[in-house]
Amino acid sequence: MAGPDQSPKTEVKDSTSINYEIAAVNPTYTLTPDAAGRLSAITGDAAMAKSSGGFDITWDTATARLREIRFDAKRGKDEVEFKLKTDRQIDLKQTPALLGGLRIPLGTYQKVKVYARVEGDKKDPAVRLIGFLTWGDKKIPMEILLSGVIELKADAKDVVVTDKNIDWKGQIKISMDLILTKLQIGDFTGSFTSGKLKINVDVNNDLHNKVVNSFENSMSVEHTHD
Repeated sequence: MAGPDQSPKTEVKDSTSINYEIAAVNPTYTLTPDAAGRLSAITGDAAMAKSSGGFDITWDTATARLREIRFDAKRGKDEVEFKLKTDRQIDLKQTPALLGGLRIPLGTYQKVKVYARVEGDKKDPAVRLIGFLTWGDKKIPMEILLSGVIELKADAKDVVVTDKNIDWKGQIKISMDLILTKLQIGDFTGSFTSGKLKINVDVNNDLHNKVVNSFENSMSVEHTHD
């Protein structure tokens, strides 16, 4: 019998699954005129810096190289974590995009945090966004590549798992309008060749915390079941 300050032990077989999925929001976004200077510096078009109407961005392709999902929480007096390690591309434009599943024992989980780690290099980037920027009557193709390691975090409400026959769903939402609105021109390299705008972001430097904070502030997670 468990003491008054202990949680009853749960057999591993008394567990259920949480299947995680992610949905991207803001596939179309309007950049404010504040971003005009950043774009003007990369494209070399001084007229962009004087734009007052903003810029519409639409992402046609959005992928992330997922390496790990982790569920951290307190269960009674214990701090627990459950994780799934993988290496696969996630299509963020798929609605919703499936990330993978974790099995957790029955119990009450508090102070829940869900982590998703994406990782990649310039050849196989952590995140790839492809779309176009609309400026007046012009449509400018653009691509953003993030390389390095990014661990995204979202806080969640308590999760109470009482029935091993009921599967749970973890729904993560993330905004796609982050890079150009959060970063300054000095934070990334860019090129404008043959009418195409390409931005490379290496997060393995002092930029890392800024990128992570940008994503975290735009992430949320909710656990539900039927």
